[in-house]
Amino acid sequence: MSKQPQDSAIPRDPPSSVKRQLRQEAGFGCCVCGSPFFEYHHIIPFGEKPHHEPADMMILCPNHHHEANVGAMDDSAQRKSKGNPFNIDKGYVLGQLAVASRTLAVELGANLFIGSGMKVVVDNEPLLQIGMAEERRLALSLDVHAEDDAPLISVVDNEWITGDPLPWDLEFGYRWLKLRLRHHEIALSIDARQEIVRVDGDFWRRGQHFTVSPAELSFNGVDRNIGFTGLGFVAATFIVDTKKREFAIAPDPVFKQMSMVSRPTLPEVLTDGLKSYQSILEKQKPGRNDPCPCRSGEKWKRCHGA
Repeated sequence: MSKQPQDSAIPRDPPSSVKRQLRQEAGFGCCVCGSPFFEYHHIIPFGEKPHHEPADMMILCPNHHHEANVGAMDDSAQRKSKGNPFNIDKGYVLGQLAVASRTLAVELGANLFIGSGMKVVVDNEPLLQIGMAEERRLALSLDVHAEDDAPLISVVDNEWITGDPLPWDLEFGYRWLKLRLRHHEIALSIDARQEIVRVDGDFWRRGQHFTVSPAELSFNGVDRNIGFTGLGFVAATFIVDTKKREFAIAPDPVFKQMSMVSRPTLPEVLTDGLKSYQSILEKQKPGRNDPCPCRSGEKWKRCHGA
């Protein structure tokens, strides 16, 4: 176990290496229930002993984190769950949102987005970002706002950052989840049980509204009644600038290039989109032992260079 100075100057947020260790040992989900949305919990309270010792930390969903913090889950129960995490016990070593394919293909409203990265951005603030993290699992980042622009929740790489979890219902199973405000419509639905990850949801920010339904991806805001269906967007992002009153489809900033695919069927869009994405990656000219530009965390020779 690494020794750390017991100093109040230690930042509250754990180092990335500690977060990674805790995610892996828990099977990338809450130690109690397996939820793919989680927070980092100090079994020995940080206020009593400023530390980031993995042996005295675990990951919990927001609801179970609250139970632990108010004493409804005592120290022994916490350590029992840490020692026998739900996902590991059920055989979900890679978490509830593991995916099988090497290249991420996301269906938004009967359109395909090929590649990891930001999908919807308003005034430089990503509202929806979907990536492939370590061990080929989905990494979701969300900023959910109400129609009046009130912030509701913020999630970064599956870590619940801000937002009261109590008004939310989260249903999930292996490779799928649904998130909704209680007694309201679904705010987000993810289905990763097939090769193509399907996403439905509603995203508001500063009067800009993206609706993702099974039939269409639509936008209303600086431009009115824009709809997309049956298209492939490769390494692309939807961007809105409210000051300039502009809506644009822009390339992923990592690659600085993108392509669009139009074919009669989504399977044909997928085939051509994957070829186009592979070409974009190869143009980055990674070495065999360099990280793959797709941001999977794997080396090029074991990922898209295989």
